[in-house]
Amino acid sequence: MHVNILKAFNGDLLWLTLHNNNDTITNIIIDSGPGNAYQFKNKKGKLQAGELQKLINYLRENGQFVDLLILTHVDDDHIGGLLKWFKKDEDAKNLIKKVWFNSGRLIAEHFKQEDTEENVLFVDHYDGFDTSIKQGAKFEDLLEENNLWDRRLIKALDQIEVFGLKFHFLSPDYYKLDALLGKWNKEAPITDTSGKNDYGFSLNEHISHDVFVEDKSIHNGSSIGFILDYNGKKAVFLGDAHPIQVTESLKDLGYSREEPLKAEFLKVSHHGSKANTNYELLELIDTDNYIISSNGDKHQLPDKQSLARIINHNNKAKICFNYPEMINEIFKPEDYEAFPGFLALDIEKGFKL
Repeated sequence: MHVNILKAFNGDLLWLTLHNNNDTITNIIIDSGPGNAYQFKNKKGKLQAGELQKLINYLRENGQFVDLLILTHVDDDHIGGLLKWFKKDEDAKNLIKKVWFNSGRLIAEHFKQEDTEENVLFVDHYDGFDTSIKQGAKFEDLLEENNLWDRRLIKALDQIEVFGLKFHFLSPDYYKLDALLGKWNKEAPITDTSGKNDYGFSLNEHISHDVFVEDKSIHNGSSIGFILDYNGKKAVFLGDAHPIQVTESLKDLGYSREEPLKAEFLKVSHHGSKANTNYELLELIDTDNYIISSNGDKHQLPDKQSLARIINHNNKAKICFNYPEMINEIFKPEDYEAFPGFLALDIEKGFKL
């Protein structure tokens, strides 16, 4: 299996390819980045294909499909690209075979509460199903009408086996899902970033002045996070999950500081936010590879504070960026002198699992 961490601006867009014994390929996409990960205007004002649109075109040209699409949660930097794709491409439904998605409607049904409009996602001016009508369409309806959606509520400690892969879910729990109801359009999108980065401080300064305050975002708390097990090799994908939730699940699965989960890599939660990675979580996952998916724009992530925790915990850490130009912006010569064992790397070639 190959894991590609595509460039998705300030969001997440992960593409997993599995080569099967019968010479077929299974494609799994985790999140879709913001809208401009599908299409954006370049500096000349012309529309340009983003990484998501390029991926879709590649799959079509090669007769492949999105065999599984996992939407971790409803924040724009994780689902906006998909909504724009559905808006622009009336054939999108034919490229996707299965979707895992904890929608507001599904959560409301589970908790036996009324489904309200504020818990519904719309694809603006979608005309792919009835070209005589150009109006917003409910995204969940599009999934259901085309048999794309499992309609399975995914929660912590669930396990699913598909395509020879084992998914062990770490987040969200029932409380995080319940908190999401009625909050999708009410909550401020980001509450833990100041709009200014913390790159001017050294790793040692961050370590000596460290105070951890957990992310309070209800959206992020609802994020799907999981361990992926393939042929005995494990990798951890955390979306924007809350660290205390993840550590509770890891402990429930039998992992401890003395016997941590051995993983090929950790996709660091919430683009490296200091509010989503703490020492307790790091102590429960034994890996040298830490993936950061962010271009640093908009929310100024990753936080160097978070990276300092990783490097202080593991002096041999490899911090892997899908936007390598951030490396020189974040790390200074004094950081490498203080911690000569860590590496900051370009993840362009992805990972093999």
